[in-house]
Amino acid sequence: MTRWMLPLLAVLACKASPPPQRPTSGGAPIYEVSVTEKGFEPVRIEVPPEREVVLRFTRKVAETCADAVVVQGDPVKHMLPQDKPIEVRLMAPKTGQVRFACPMDMYRAAIVVTGG
Repeated sequence: MTRWMLPLLAVLACKASPPPQRPTSGGAPIYEVSVTEKGFEPVRIEVPPEREVVLRFTRKVAETCADAVVVQGDPVKHMLPQDKPIEVRLMAPKTGQVRFACPMDMYRAAIVVTGG
C-alpha cells in the first residue's frame, strides 16, 4: 500500500453521515440506518443538539446478530424484522453522543451532537 492511500482511506472511513430525510409530521428529521453484513451503516450520525430525531432502521440481511437494536438510555429492545423499517424516536443531548448497538454489542454506532 502506498503512502498516499492511508490518508485517503482514513478520510473515506470518517465520511459524514448522510443528511436526514424531510421531517415527519411531528417535525423530527429522519435518519436512515441500514443493517448490513458490516453492521449499522452509517456508524456515525451527526445531529443538532437538544432536538428530537428519528432513527429509521432497516435490516437488509437475514443472518446477523443485529436483529434488534438497543439505544443508550432506552429500556426497550427494538426488534428489527428483515426489510421492514422500524422507527425509533429519541432526544439528542446538549453535547456528546448516544450509542446504539445490537443486543450482543458486536455492532455499534452512535448519533453525535454537532453544531449548536
